[in-house]
Amino acid sequence: MKIISLFFRFFLIGLMTYGGGYSALPLVDDLIVRQTGWITEDVIADIISISEMTPGPFCLNCASFVGTQIAGVPGAISATFGFLLPSLIIILILAYYYNKYNELTVVKQVFAVLNACIIGILIASSINLLRSSVFMGKILNDNIDIKALFIFIVSFIAMFKFKCNPVIAILLSALTGMIVYPIF
Repeated sequence: MKIISLFFRFFLIGLMTYGGGYSALPLVDDLIVRQTGWITEDVIADIISISEMTPGPFCLNCASFVGTQIAGVPGAISATFGFLLPSLIIILILAYYYNKYNELTVVKQVFAVLNACIIGILIASSINLLRSSVFMGKILNDNIDIKALFIFIVSFIAMFKFKCNPVIAILLSALTGMIVYPIF
């Protein structure tokens, strides 16, 4: 039953996601973490980190890892296919109509509004990730993970001030995390 539910939940996430994988994070948080309780926010934060570091599209990796965490390999297949199917259907329909009507002013205005919405969603997702990794769940409390905050600040400065490639920043952050938070 979880496999079918995973498919439909990720189908809905895939249907409602516009602008890339990061815009799906609030939906994953709501539909998978909060509504079902199948995994915790800490686990989803780990899955997001792993999804960023592994090759391939971020949200597909996230769907695969969530599915694996919940129902093994069948869950991974179900979640991944559920996430992909609406995009495939929608892109085929949109490609046809976009080629036919792409010069209309209303089409250009719709895409401008959608892009503004995505910026808001990305900011909300960033705040949620920052809250769960650095501020341990609540912003403006005294449970700040200083090590995680340092890694965040250094990565932020490296990418925005020194134009460091995000892939390199992620790899260096992962390496630093492995040193600062040793498993063994």
